[in-house]
Amino acid sequence: MVKREWLQEKVFVDLYGRPYNLSDVPMTYMTRAEVFKKRGYGKKEINKIFKELKNDKKRKTKFTE
Repeated sequence: MVKREWLQEKVFVDLYGRPYNLSDVPMTYMTRAEVFKKRGYGKKEINKIFKELKNDKKRKTKFTE
């Protein structure tokens, strides 16, 4: 998956972009790009998260073969 596709994936979060929790804030779907914007993340933070995700997937694939 390329970064552009990853950022356009819809995720289930509250109205403030936080992950699923048991608070009384309504939950909704929004793209990862919207979530990161609401959380105030910059390009460096987003790139770091994406790289960590890719590295984790590579490690899992390596051990399952």
